[in-house]
Parts: sequence; structure tokens; C-alpha cells
Amino acid sequence: MVFFLGFVGLYIYAQIADPYKSPITCPHISFGNNVNATVTKNWGGNVIFFNQEVYYSGSIISFAGDKTVSEVGWDGPGIYFRSIRHIVRKDWDQWTLMINFWYPIVIFSILPLIFFIRKWRTARKIPSDVPH
Repeated sequence: MVFFLGFVGLYIYAQIADPYKSPITCPHISFGNNVNATVTKNWGGNVIFFNQEVYYSGSIISFAGDKTVSEVGWDGPGIYFRSIRHIVRKDWDQWTLMINFWYPIVIFSILPLIFFIRKWRTARKIPSDVPH
């Protein structure tokens, strides 16, 4: 229930505050040295995990024939992942995982929903010793 309410709160915050307004700055929370998280209202609202000061959301990373950069990525419905490796400068390596808010909201609502349905069903049951 806590995660569900947390992601709903983040979704509302992203829609109202729109924290990511500039491609140069990105307000975020850091978890250690290499994991950052932020939210954005772009593309319907997303929670984003990344390892640099600003997350990567797509642009030119190298020119044809340039073997100093390699990119691995996956785009799916509501999920975006990119990992960019630099052969020459390892400190330029970056990765980004962007997940639409509706995935964690739906996933973390399943258990509270099951709990409330069970509670509601037991509250509706008529004791067997009461005459009808």
C-alpha cells in the first residue's frame, strides 16, 4: 500500500510541478554514487533511473564509423532503456531506465486490492446462526 501511494504521489507531483524543464539540469535523488532517480510528466509521466547528472533520452551518440561508442537499448510500451559505453573514457558510460508511472501503480495496487476485496467479502457474509 505504501509503494502504491508513493507512486501515485510521485505521479501527481510530476504532473503538477513538472520537475524536468531543462535538458541541462535535472533535479533528482541519488542512491549511492551511480544511481539517480527523478520523475517527469513527459510521455504521460515516468519514473527514471540513471547514472549521470542528467538522464539520456535519445540524441546523437556517435557518427558512422566511430568505434569508440557502443549503444544497447530497448524500447517497449511504457519502458525505455539505453546503455551507452565509451571505449576511450569510461567515466562517460551511462545508462537510463525510464518506466511509465502506470506500471508501478498497477503492480503495487494488486495486493491492497486483494486485501480490500477479501475484507469486503468477509464483512458481507451473514453468520449461519442468524435466522433469515
